[in-house]
Amino acid sequence: MAIISIEGASAVGKTTTSSKLASASGTFHIPEINTWWKQRPVPEYREWWFERQADRWEIAKENEIKHSFVIIDIDLFQPFWYNWAFDFTLFGNQSFEFVSDYYRELILQKKIGFPDKYYLLTTNEAELRKRKMNDSTIRRGGFEMNLQFIEPQKHYFKALNSFVPSLVTFIESVDVDMNINTITNTIPTKTQDHTYSIELFDYMVDWLSSHKASEFQLS
Repeated sequence: MAIISIEGASAVGKTTTSSKLASASGTFHIPEINTWWKQRPVPEYREWWFERQADRWEIAKENEIKHSFVIIDIDLFQPFWYNWAFDFTLFGNQSFEFVSDYYRELILQKKIGFPDKYYLLTTNEAELRKRKMNDSTIRRGGFEMNLQFIEPQKHYFKALNSFVPSLVTFIESVDVDMNINTITNTIPTKTQDHTYSIELFDYMVDWLSSHKASEFQLS
């Protein structure tokens, strides 16, 4: 029993891979927040997004005992690295300290945790644009802006791998079936020790606070 999370840029194949893998293996797929929670409070309070991430974790834990593994589409900790990639100017200018303090309490209370393994799907910008043009079934709002976090995101996940070896597997997303094959062959067979690791959380926070996303963006 394990929980995995699939990440990557818009149009890289996250949702297609997640959905097809879930269907092929008979496991449980947890989509991104916008898919399940289409209605938001007005005005939207600062913690709403984080609460939904905690909800997704609770759903993952409930289904983990029923399936060989559970797939989380898009990282539960996305509010950290995504906002970091844009100098914390998004989501009503939520500060890094606010996000860190809120998530720390969630981890201490075991209301959110790290997946047993991450899979980061990657491809080049030209291919992403091609896939976007060829798929009219999905509206990809903010596609151009999201291209800016591709390189910072890679370095962030490489940093996590340096602290917890093999936490992240990087996959060149050429073909969905190939993605699925790689994932299937590398899924952990049991829950890992880092699930509620404050040490991993502190490392993540320290790394993000001591690096600028602009260091890694291609010129």
